[in-house]
Amino acid sequence: MKRFLKPWIIAVAVVILAGGGFLIYRAVHNKSAVTYKTAQVTKGTLTVSVTGTGNVAVTNSAVINPGISGTVTDLAVSVGDQVKKGQTLFKISNDDLDISVEKAYATYLQAKQSVENAKSQLLDARNNQTTIDNDSKSTDDIKNAAAQKVTAAQSSVDVAGVNVDSANSQYQQAKTTAAKRTVKATIDGTITTINIRNGDQLGSSSSSGSSSSGQTSSGSSNSSSSSGSSSSSSSSSSSAPIVIDDLSNLKASVSINEVDATSVQSGQKASMTFDAIDGLTLTGKVEQISTVGTNSSGVVTYPATISFDSLDGKVKPGMSLTATVTTDVKQDVLMVANSAVKTQTDGTKYVQIMQNGKPVSQTVEVGKSNDTETEITSGLKEGDTVVTQTVTSSTSSSSASGPSSSSSNRAGSGGIGGFGGFGG
Repeated sequence: MKRFLKPWIIAVAVVILAGGGFLIYRAVHNKSAVTYKTAQVTKGTLTVSVTGTGNVAVTNSAVINPGISGTVTDLAVSVGDQVKKGQTLFKISNDDLDISVEKAYATYLQAKQSVENAKSQLLDARNNQTTIDNDSKSTDDIKNAAAQKVTAAQSSVDVAGVNVDSANSQYQQAKTTAAKRTVKATIDGTITTINIRNGDQLGSSSSSGSSSSGQTSSGSSNSSSSSGSSSSSSSSSSSAPIVIDDLSNLKASVSINEVDATSVQSGQKASMTFDAIDGLTLTGKVEQISTVGTNSSGVVTYPATISFDSLDGKVKPGMSLTATVTTDVKQDVLMVANSAVKTQTDGTKYVQIMQNGKPVSQTVEVGKSNDTETEITSGLKEGDTVVTQTVTSSTSSSSASGPSSSSSNRAGSGGIGGFGGFGG
């Protein structure tokens, strides 16, 4: 039995020794290959920009709501129609307003007559006072009584004058209210929302239901216009009879992150791209940026308004966009790729420059930077070669690959053969 086990023990020992030798051989002959990707320090123009997202906004919008009750008649416009200021949009039938005008006018005429009556009484009082003053037989008491009558008559004239002014104001107001029955456009623009139909009752409990159906029918063929006006108009536009938007004066309303907001100023150039329109880029400039930020879920942004240099007919109110604002342009500056600049623990900036085929650290001072390049203000000169990436890979030398391969084969074939042979 011992004679039978001995060959097996020898075979196992051989396999272990061969495998260990192979691992030692690999560890000695393997090398870590390090290569460097480099780039030249160049001079050129560095453009710095920030981005913000937002929507196309209507800056000039009119909510047409006459604010009177009555029946809608003669609706003359549809969603998408172009209208001019002063153009009739629809009318409101309400005969009670005519009655109100007539009553206000009658009151005004009565007030005017009261003024005339008071003036006549004042004239009589003054004439009476003059007669008494010229009568040598008039006592002081009589003269004082006559003077008091003049004062009272003058007061009546003054009160009558105030009343006539009030009556006239009410009369003019009644005429103005009655004139609202002919509803006109207050600005030039495009009809973007209609919430009424002929026969609808304005200023009554039934108007809300009919307005809803009116919006559905008018908005079905122009859903983009309706949604645009909803985003750019006040909250009252959702129930207003008609909304007019000036689509020739669209602007970009974007949010700028608080980190970038301090570098954004009025007059800076910007470019806008649109989520819904592939390949379209429009230019413009910053009109204003708010000094008050908005906090949403811990993220602070500042709203900015950007005007368009020119508009494209495909751009609609409410469309999502991304704006890129150019905040600085520096001419003839030294630049390196961002990946070349590194930071030490103390905050010092440095790069690695190639000297005699080896990287050497060089302290630098940096200026502005964008998404790809950084300005170098000191520490480098044009033409220097800097490391932009270090690549490390583990490889075996050619001399080691042969023996390690054959050694592995020997270990495998010898060990298995040995087991097989002895087993046989």
